[in-house]
Amino acid sequence: FTCLTYLLLLTGMLAGCKRIELYELTTKVKINFNIDLDIDVDLDMEVDTKLDPEFAAKVDGVMPEYMQVIFSDSKTNRMQASFILPASGGEVDIRPGDYHIVAYNFGTNSTQTDYVSVMDDALAFTTDITKSMASKLNAQTARETRGYEDDPIIYEPDHLYVANEKNINVPSVLNYNEDVTIHTTASTILDVYSLEVLGVTGCENIEKVEAFITGQIKNNRFGIEERGTDPSTLYVTLKPDAQNNRLYTVFGTFGKLPFAENKVYLDITVTDTGGGQYRYVYDVTDQFDDEKNVNNKLVIIEEIDIPEGNIGGGGLAPGLQDWDNESVDIPLC
Repeated sequence: FTCLTYLLLLTGMLAGCKRIELYELTTKVKINFNIDLDIDVDLDMEVDTKLDPEFAAKVDGVMPEYMQVIFSDSKTNRMQASFILPASGGEVDIRPGDYHIVAYNFGTNSTQTDYVSVMDDALAFTTDITKSMASKLNAQTARETRGYEDDPIIYEPDHLYVANEKNINVPSVLNYNEDVTIHTTASTILDVYSLEVLGVTGCENIEKVEAFITGQIKNNRFGIEERGTDPSTLYVTLKPDAQNNRLYTVFGTFGKLPFAENKVYLDITVTDTGGGQYRYVYDVTDQFDDEKNVNNKLVIIEEIDIPEGNIGGGGLAPGLQDWDNESVDIPLC
């Protein structure tokens, strides 16, 4: 080779070379979860949770199998990485940086999550009931007693256990025998209530009991630990109990709308074995707003008799019951 040829070859080799990282720098982070199953409701209404597993799930909680873990940029709150870990915790490899970490369970029956790419927008919600069910409610409920015709009617949410950790630094270099370990607690974002209607006779003639609870929150902005502000009506079902002459249930909600003028109506429709329907409406705002009601108990005392159903018979008996003059002793812990 001549010197000129050698210089040309060397120039070409240098021009074609570039620096390639052999691997992306990451740090191993250990995450330990504590799932708080302590639900703030006192189920002391003689319900055998073994016979009512859905009630047990609402009151005692259900340990999730897996948790979705999202690492977001601490300044923009935009998702940088996402992992699935067992509910007990585990290890992840993450690039060094400053993060906000949000973890939540998934795989629930009714509660859904969306918009998790930006934690400011992340929502937990449930779907609306069917149009036929919604039209049934609107046909039954008088405008002057409800006043919530435009609110969506949603299914009852399941527990979503959420953990939030702010300003977590993941360093690029660790000292010898040092690691990054995060201990966090995930708690439900729901309020849970027990509901009883006492003084009901003819429970053996009841086919089903449906109820609508107005003045509820539609969703939860769990990425920033805030309740939503959109209104909704909650659809729940009750069980007849002939032995104790009552209707009862346990339900979860994203919460009551936080406005002083907001009314909460309990709108119950009882369908007898012959297809007849009977409707009862109660104003339960005071019980929702009562600061002494620490066990979230809703109790209605009303003499209701459901007669034996006739095929093709029965009727609808709407009416708003005055609850202001009633008082119920609520035992406190």
